Amino acid sequence: MAIADNYPGTSFTSNGLKLRFAALKEFSIDQVEMAAVKLIQTHKYNSMPTTADIINAMGGSGRIDQEQRAEMEAGKVLEHLRYHGKNVSPRFADPITKHLMTTRWRYYAWAARVKEDDLKWWCKDFVRAYKAQTAGVDAGVCLPLGELARSITRNIAFDQGMNQATQRG
Repeated sequence: MAIADNYPGTSFTSNGLKLRFAALKEFSIDQVEMAAVKLIQTHKYNSMPTTADIINAMGGSGRIDQEQRAEMEAGKVLEHLRYHGKNVSPRFADPITKHLMTTRWRYYAWAARVKEDDLKWWCKDFVRAYKAQTAGVDAGVCLPLGELARSITRNIAFDQGMNQATQRG
């Protein structure tokens, strides 16, 4: 939004902003801010720079890897727990964090029973689960466990039915 102040007539839509944030998700806010300052200082654009221009201004490097992203997301969960406790419903923007904190660790139950001494180990588990979920999403095979179980049992039942039919015939 600060860059847009330098380009009169620039407007944003909510979907456009969501897309920009998604594209810049793997960079830290400090990196994006430094790129924005660099773009404003050079002023080589006559219109609002694209997200790709911002990434290019960062040199395309410095992306946050999966481990760092997972650690940041674990920190957000812990921050919510410490600030709001167990009684306030969290609203996590990251879809993987949201998924993990509603399926693997149901927030209210987890927050009610987790002990301070266990948080270090929980963070390690969260990071592992986050990275595994990310790998599944990247491979396009991320299924909720219930759907995965139904799929497996359907195939087993189908195979057993086929075996019985071939033994009879």
